[in-house]
Amino acid sequence: MAELLYGYVYFKDRLAGTISQEPGERCSFVYDAGFLSGGAEAISITLPLRSEAYVYQGRLHPFFDNLLAEGRQAAIQARWLGVPVEDRFARLLAFGEDCIGAVSVRDPKPRAATGEAPEDAAELAALNSRASISGVQSKLLVVETDDGFRPATAGELSTHIAKLASGNHPQIVPLEFLTTEAARMLLPDDAIVPVQIAPIPGIVDEALMVRRFDRPVEHGAIGKRHFEEFNQILNQRSEDKYEGSYGDMARVLRENPRCALLDVDRLFRRILVSILLGNNDAHMKNFALLYDQDQLRLSPFYDLLAAALYADYSQTGMALKLGQRTNPTTLAGIGAVHLLALATSFSLKAAALREAVHDLGRRMAQAEETIRNAAHGTTELRDQLADYMRKRWNGTFKPIIDSTGRRS
Repeated sequence: MAELLYGYVYFKDRLAGTISQEPGERCSFVYDAGFLSGGAEAISITLPLRSEAYVYQGRLHPFFDNLLAEGRQAAIQARWLGVPVEDRFARLLAFGEDCIGAVSVRDPKPRAATGEAPEDAAELAALNSRASISGVQSKLLVVETDDGFRPATAGELSTHIAKLASGNHPQIVPLEFLTTEAARMLLPDDAIVPVQIAPIPGIVDEALMVRRFDRPVEHGAIGKRHFEEFNQILNQRSEDKYEGSYGDMARVLRENPRCALLDVDRLFRRILVSILLGNNDAHMKNFALLYDQDQLRLSPFYDLLAAALYADYSQTGMALKLGQRTNPTTLAGIGAVHLLALATSFSLKAAALREAVHDLGRRMAQAEETIRNAAHGTTELRDQLADYMRKRWNGTFKPIIDSTGRRS
């Protein structure tokens, strides 16, 4: 019989509890008695403080499951460890030192890597950091210094997530930069994650550096701030990130007393901007709540990519349902009726939709100028994104303005 694994779960470097494999392919998490008596907050909305163990059938509880890397990154980790990629518990223990938010998982009996090490320098640096960042795109945790960026080492907190180039999606680094900066112009009253393009000497010539809003730097030291993706909040496993609707997230904001109703409108406008910019892979893991003392606030807007410009996304609609209606199969099929259904699912009236669209229209020219004059990406790429945004505006949004007699 194989040895059952266990690990210690820390919250802001304080022992919060123990996660364990159980007989019968189950997993349990139990809070530490000292953590419970110390007035700390729960590590997850789905794991309220209690002395009884949480037992999950089949594999990791969704909160922990969503901390894991996906796709190629998961496969590389598994090969390096010498375990099946399906061994999610082993991967969590091995790479849980620096996860998103304020939670980390530490193995009391760290296992040595016995499998195949990658030849790629960026992939090897990601493994050596012993960190787990969810998502499919290749990523590397880095630290910003006076001399630029360098890979984070094991046990070291990072300041940025470096998102790397992809052979399947040319110019993905400048395209995400352009999409993010366009969103910043379209949503001036919202928080958009800071990004820049920079090299990592000896690793890559170009990477998108995304400032970690969960790693605040105060008095020269990097700290931890907790946040949860909506896939975690809605208790869904990692691969279920495409299940549900955008309205499900709005319902959380409305029903949780720690949330602010103002964030309902902010989230609504983020979905409109995603449609406008072709960010159609906007799933449950691309939106999150940031812990702010006794309140929960929308985290800065992140993972903005005009995926619709790529062939494998050009003929798909939005990642999640827009409302009770059936989603159009492409973004071009989204019309006023679908946006009204989206507004209804957010418990917003048609007037709120018209106001949001009117505000976007007033900022279209500035967003287009930002894209076309950006220092990154080829001229062809910048024109492609700007033209796509204008086309989507004219086809989906402008008719709503025209119907009220107002012009952008």
